Amino acid sequence: MESSSRLLIRAALVACCATALVSCNETTPPVNRYPLLDDVGQSNWQTISAGGDHTCALKSDGTAYCWGSNKFGQLGNAHADTICGTPTTGYPCQPTPQRVATDVKFIAISAGLRHTCGITKDREAYCWGANDQSQVAGFTGSGPTLSRIPGALPWTQISAGATHTCAVRSDGALFCWGQSERGEIGNGALTNANAPTLVNITSPVAAVSAGESRTCARTTVGTVYCWGAIWTSRQGGLEVTRAQTRPQLVPNAPAMSSLSVGSFTTCGADMSGFAYCWEANPRGGMGDGTFDGSVTPQRILSDEQFVQVSSGIVQTCGVTVSGAGYCWGDDSFGQLGVATINVSDRCGDGTLPCISHPLAVIGRQAFTDISTGFGSHSCGVTTRGNLYCWGLGASGQRGDGRINTSGVFTPITVKEPKA
Repeated sequence: MESSSRLLIRAALVACCATALVSCNETTPPVNRYPLLDDVGQSNWQTISAGGDHTCALKSDGTAYCWGSNKFGQLGNAHADTICGTPTTGYPCQPTPQRVATDVKFIAISAGLRHTCGITKDREAYCWGANDQSQVAGFTGSGPTLSRIPGALPWTQISAGATHTCAVRSDGALFCWGQSERGEIGNGALTNANAPTLVNITSPVAAVSAGESRTCARTTVGTVYCWGAIWTSRQGGLEVTRAQTRPQLVPNAPAMSSLSVGSFTTCGADMSGFAYCWEANPRGGMGDGTFDGSVTPQRILSDEQFVQVSSGIVQTCGVTVSGAGYCWGDDSFGQLGVATINVSDRCGDGTLPCISHPLAVIGRQAFTDISTGFGSHSCGVTTRGNLYCWGLGASGQRGDGRINTSGVFTPITVKEPKA
């Protein structure tokens, strides 16, 4: 149930939308200001995953591509054509999509903070990139070589977090490995695991989402469990968490059809498509009109029905049943992809541009998938298989061929990979 303060905020925003010349949710941006995307071409992109300062995506034939920072080999290849960063701290990066160095075809890919994982058409799991906390599994060093995850075949879903990874087996069994400083691998211990470790959830798991130091899973009937750094309160401007080493039911959570864990906020859509968020909310990523956290799921300020929600480091995005994209939270680098004139809130130290309720991504494109991860950029795949990114591009993570420290708020086309 919504608190009285949240109900008042919802009512005020509804009144605003009823009288404003521009909708509060900006569902119909002016055509002359924001031209249509998707007007030409079809690139056959299938799915997208935004990581820290890199991005990965799959073509419809299962070929995997990555771009952005390659400092730890997270692109899955040895390309070093471009150097990002300062002259003294430079690192290899790629501003356009580069094929992951394998002939293996994938059905799923997940970009974490500094590593990447995927599931092949043969239902094997592979990871590559940073492995300082055994998030790639095993004791081998970091690098672009794909490492096969041992045992537990066949895999159906995988999620690369900041420094840990989790995956679901075809029978609904859940396994995690990597860092467990806050209990994020869910095996009851605060020690790292260098191989897949069974997480004890009595019901079959349908999907898992690994965040920065927290993990959540959704069962086949929509029940939600979370573990790791569980938010409890905000004290003195700091977000306070407790370590939860085993899965626990999220209080008062509706049955969920989708789920995503970010750095601060967790969000998902219920079986009717209404979106809910909970946990910490320092930048408005809960989308409920406040900057207050909540231990229980709160419905976002939108009556849209969502098929997918993605929680990032300080921002959240989602796709509705009609294919419309919405984002909310921190917009410091344009990572919301919305009209900046409507980003009126301030958060953080009081100077950061934020918005605490959903706004429509400009361009009126129809999305099938939007991803916003551990960095300040977001990307989406459209119904025609075209790929767009927006936000920060300091490591080439937007994939448009440019490297710059400033962000862009207008979705721009990701360049097609070279043959």
